[in-house]
Amino acid sequence: MSENLTTEQPNNDFVTLPKDLFILNTLAMGVAVQILAKVTGETIEDWQEYVRAKASEQYGELSAEKIQQIVETLDDFITA
Repeated sequence: MSENLTTEQPNNDFVTLPKDLFILNTLAMGVAVQILAKVTGETIEDWQEYVRAKASEQYGELSAEKIQQIVETLDDFITA
């Protein structure tokens, strides 16, 4: 993987992701939102807002342990 991108988490911990993985996930989300908008007739902006709200809601429900587990799973994927 290429250069790393560091993202700050709300608890001031840091997670370092390869830049290409970050961009790939960002683009994939964009494609998914575009498809949803096309299929449903809703705007891309409405879907982006909905997805952000749902993701924020789900993040808020995660325990610190579950967040750490997700981070470790991603780290295992990156280093595999």
